Amino acid sequence: MSTVREVHDLDDLLARSGHHPVVVWDVGAGFTAPGWGLTEGPGWAVAFPRLSDHGVPGAATLGDAPGLDALFAAPSVRQWFRDSGAQHLSVPRRHQPVVARHLHLGERGGDWDWMWTVTAPPAVPGGERVTTLDEGCREELTAFLAEHSPRTHGQPFARPNQWWVGVRDDEGRLLACGASEPSLAGTPTLTGIATDARVRRHGLGAAVTAHLTRAAVSAHGACALGMYADNDVARRVYTRLGFVTGMEWRSRWLSTSTPPRNSV
Repeated sequence: MSTVREVHDLDDLLARSGHHPVVVWDVGAGFTAPGWGLTEGPGWAVAFPRLSDHGVPGAATLGDAPGLDALFAAPSVRQWFRDSGAQHLSVPRRHQPVVARHLHLGERGGDWDWMWTVTAPPAVPGGERVTTLDEGCREELTAFLAEHSPRTHGQPFARPNQWWVGVRDDEGRLLACGASEPSLAGTPTLTGIATDARVRRHGLGAAVTAHLTRAAVSAHGACALGMYADNDVARRVYTRLGFVTGMEWRSRWLSTSTPPRNSV
């Protein structure tokens, strides 16, 4: 017999998730109750509100296959999701079919990985060329991303507390860029990492990433990022700089929602 109950505070969510890094570094103090957790029965599982990186309300769930099966078999959990205003749900990718048996959301969405590190990467070649970009560069950055990283979720200066950096050539032309902004937990989370297609494989993306990551770990103890699951080139860079995969997500959007451009 499985038992589920509401989760009303972060300490409870941490305990029921086994202090999962997503809860620690991505959700953290930004947790908004209620969530739900499995208290008895096979396996473990939790579900909780989570905003997309565009700020759209949604939810996420963590757990193993037996736990997720038991959690979403509960009518109260499915009703919570339907009544919460959530427009999307992210689930562990390999267990998405388990959740879909109880809560079918269709096929709109995508696969992405959440990565994190608590280790500052060493200096990399080109790091001395990375400089801060101010809000006056917003249009330049937007055009650069549209040309060289059209799938990006980067939104230059769309919200407060974004820190954009870049590398320029001797004529001042932008060659690479990237940013960090705080997650709900306050963890600097990287976005908009992009390199001019004409100068790729020269380490500029790695230089930008390392610069942002070192600052994040120094100031906050951790750094995180999200990446498309099929981006093997980026994965190699991030892994080399010390990031590990904390969750392989599959996100699905409600048929009644209008996902922002490039949302997974």
